[in-house]
Amino acid sequence: MLTVRQAALRRLQNVQISKAAARPARSFAVTATQHAKPRSSGDRAGGRAGGRRQQQPFGKLEDKQGGRPSGFRSQRPASSPQPVPVKLRPGSLPGVISGRLDEWVDSQRVKTRLEAFGFGAADATGLLHNWRETVQEDLAAMDKDDDGFLDRMSAMGWDAQTLTLAYESGEWSSVFEAAFLRHFLTYAAAKGSEHMRLHINALLQATDISNYAARHLNARTVNRQFHLHMGPTNSGKTYNALKALAKSPTGVYAGPLRLLAHEVWERLNLGSVGGLDGRPRPCSLITGEERRIVQDGQDMISCTVEMLPLFGHSSGNPWDVVVIDEIQMLGDAQRGGAWTAAVMGANAKEIHLCGDETTADLLKSIIGTFKGDTLTVHRYERLTPLSVADESLNGDWNNIQPGDCVVTFSRNNVFAAKKAIEGTVGKKCAVVYGALPPETRAEQARDFNEEAGRAEIMVASDAVGMGLNLKIGRIVFESLTKFDGKQEVPLSLSQVKQIAGRAGRFGQQRKGEGEDESSPDEVAHPGGVVTTLHEADLPLLRAMMPLSLPSVSRAVIEPPSGALAGLAPLLPAQTSFNELMGHFEALAKLPPLTVLASLSHRAPLAEIVGKYRDVLTLSECVQFGVAPVNWRDAKVAAIFESILKSYSEEMNVRLEPTLAPTTLIKTLKTVEETLAALPPLPPHLGIYRPYLVPPITVAAIPLLESLHKALVLYIWLSFRFELAFPDRDLAAKYKERTEKALEICLERMPGVRQKKREERTGEMDREHALYRRKYVDKHGLVKPEIEWVAAELASRNRKREQWGQVEWRDINSKDYQRMQEMERRPGTGGEEDEPASFGIASKPTYTPADQPQ
Repeated sequence: MLTVRQAALRRLQNVQISKAAARPARSFAVTATQHAKPRSSGDRAGGRAGGRRQQQPFGKLEDKQGGRPSGFRSQRPASSPQPVPVKLRPGSLPGVISGRLDEWVDSQRVKTRLEAFGFGAADATGLLHNWRETVQEDLAAMDKDDDGFLDRMSAMGWDAQTLTLAYESGEWSSVFEAAFLRHFLTYAAAKGSEHMRLHINALLQATDISNYAARHLNARTVNRQFHLHMGPTNSGKTYNALKALAKSPTGVYAGPLRLLAHEVWERLNLGSVGGLDGRPRPCSLITGEERRIVQDGQDMISCTVEMLPLFGHSSGNPWDVVVIDEIQMLGDAQRGGAWTAAVMGANAKEIHLCGDETTADLLKSIIGTFKGDTLTVHRYERLTPLSVADESLNGDWNNIQPGDCVVTFSRNNVFAAKKAIEGTVGKKCAVVYGALPPETRAEQARDFNEEAGRAEIMVASDAVGMGLNLKIGRIVFESLTKFDGKQEVPLSLSQVKQIAGRAGRFGQQRKGEGEDESSPDEVAHPGGVVTTLHEADLPLLRAMMPLSLPSVSRAVIEPPSGALAGLAPLLPAQTSFNELMGHFEALAKLPPLTVLASLSHRAPLAEIVGKYRDVLTLSECVQFGVAPVNWRDAKVAAIFESILKSYSEEMNVRLEPTLAPTTLIKTLKTVEETLAALPPLPPHLGIYRPYLVPPITVAAIPLLESLHKALVLYIWLSFRFELAFPDRDLAAKYKERTEKALEICLERMPGVRQKKREERTGEMDREHALYRRKYVDKHGLVKPEIEWVAAELASRNRKREQWGQVEWRDINSKDYQRMQEMERRPGTGGEEDEPASFGIASKPTYTPADQPQ
């Protein structure tokens, strides 16, 4: 049998990579080489002038009029013009409604839906035409003067405010359809038989969630004091809210990402939050994948927004202080429901909302409807200056400086830019993009932030805009457009300002290796700069930065699981889960100033879950329907379907048999064996012969990302269905191994150019020679007798020493029962690295050393 070392050597000698670790479809080397070509402002303008581009093989197309080198950015059709929201005068609404009635009444989709509601085809057609004539006559005859207009529309059965807001937002079709359908059903109920009237009223009642806020009974019994901390990125708004939290007897921090929850959790336990002056404040952590209960930490919790304990403290009393970060997310079409539920339902005496200026008017209106609640607005200015550079980089990577963060989009573009920068300026780059696990992103951020880290430059996708505190001096936009899954679209103003605001963050300066991380971070930064790679983008960036962000006009709410359960029995027995969600969306009556969460991103999951609708209960369908599955990843989607099949047939889902058909575990083991045979990285990169880079360490990165997503999915489901998913501990161990393998693969990616003789010193040469004599054999592998610890492991060890005094305890049964009650609260799966869940990814004795921030 081959030893690990012999197996690694054999793989290195074989230039072909096994199917289990196939190369990515697009070569990082090709993209970087083509992207390194300069381009002029005139070229780019000409390249965009031609309209839609034809899709051609990656790396082959050069825009005939100059354009962006296609090897770097995938050639997708240019975006069509986005609809511009129109301000609607109140008196114009009747005309808007009348103008859309004909199309809606004649739609086959509407007739199909009415058949599901119990209407015969002929009856539905006749009623629809009669209803249309009645509505058009009523609207034409009504007084359209502004005085009393809303009341007159309401008397006719129309919610004018909701329809107007939807129309002005540019996303009005689903809201208008729901209004038309409910109005028609009310009309039909009065014209039909007694049986039909009762059935229609039951449909309308089951989908009426206009009393959504009233369902949160605990919050309605408390006079809550809201504080809106409103300001741009890096203005100190969250810092001041956390000071109030740290001083309170009980409290919760609720953030948008697991990384932010980890950061606040560590800072509270270390005493580095402002006002604690280094005195630790015991705090527990609750996120989608894990729960870490610190001794005496039940009074303070750091969590993700989806996991906020709305019911209050475990004693039954309200929380003293709740901090809800990034409150503008309540308008997010996919995850916004968690923020809206937190505002409406958090049982707390004092609630601090942190965000930008876009939600002020909306929050005033919503909170104003809660009897006894008050709102105080605190406005902030940015603590450090942020300016747009006078010049772009003119397409030349030689103009990159240490401390820069280059922002591009997609994994391929991130690696292409990394390779181009390292090959041009000879400086190591850290990378951050959405598919990376949060733990790996944090390790990359640490390598960039610390003086002892190897990375001097960051290359990131828009994932850098939230969740990581980085010591960025300058943001460089590679482009001001991104692919949205269908077409190339311009970045929104909020995206540009959120990303640009990461430059020059207050208190973020590179830490030395021995520096005390518990020291407060109240250190001024000289300021940040934002620019573009290409000159053609700079005028647009300069024009966008001074603009004010558009206001969020509607808060997103989630379909309550109870409402779905009430609707299901009123529909035909063969109704699929996907159709059930569609019927609810088409019928829902919402509270004022709200909109239903987008269900389109759940449709692929709902379609898969629907295959097992005859076996699964509705509650199980809802749970599986919000699972954290990235359906664009074919491997993860296949694993999810395999899990559903095993669950529905056997009610027992074992981890390794589920993953075995994908060979992902085999890939992980192969990567680990390969990495174990490699020596540590040299003390100086780019000296003499490049360090050994087995192809599998690059090709396996997408597979390891897929494996991590699958493991997160299994852990998430194990908290919902504990008996059916017994391998949670095994999944947690595999997850940790996958994160370590990913970190080292990213660390060892090639690209740094060889240093010129004049760039080297005699000391560097001597250190490199000593390194090779100590660690490296003639094959480039580590010498058999050598044992070494990688830099990231040493970093974790230092963190473990800092956390050595922290005591852990198992959560008691009473607390666990309350947690399970919260589990049954409807929620959202959130972004791919932040599922809405509750549970423990590791034993309570697990130290936080490998959870940075």
